[in-house]
Amino acid sequence: MELFKLDPGLAIWTWIAFGILFFILWKFAFPVLIGNIKEREKLIAKSVDDADEIEKRLKEINIEYAEIIKKARTEADGILLETRKESDLLKRKLLLKAEEEAADIVIQIKDKMSKEREALLLALQGEIADFVCNTSAQIVETSFTSEKDHDWAMELVKTL
Repeated sequence: MELFKLDPGLAIWTWIAFGILFFILWKFAFPVLIGNIKEREKLIAKSVDDADEIEKRLKEINIEYAEIIKKARTEADGILLETRKESDLLKRKLLLKAEEEAADIVIQIKDKMSKEREALLLALQGEIADFVCNTSAQIVETSFTSEKDHDWAMELVKTL
């Protein structure tokens, strides 16, 4: 048994079968395959174009986003600055109002203390006048209970 033997009849029938198969493939299969390949190429080209367009749009969106962020930061800084100015103004107003109220309270307290001091001095003078009258009455052994005596003692205490 020979492994490699040339048989002319088999070679001719092989070439005839190959030719028929090639013709059938050329007539029916290759046009469909080539059509599918061309459709695939168009789809890939369209996808690449779409991807380029999407990338371009994405860059535009990123630029718009950066501008919006920049504008928002500028506005936020402006609002923050304005808020700080308003808070400083409000703080000054409140401090001024508190100082005015404190000054009013001090004036009221001084007035009240002055009135209480006067009342206390009058009460003390009255007590001293009574003490003088009582002491004088014990020393002189005469009663100093009249209104005139009391007024005299008050005048005496006031001059001291």
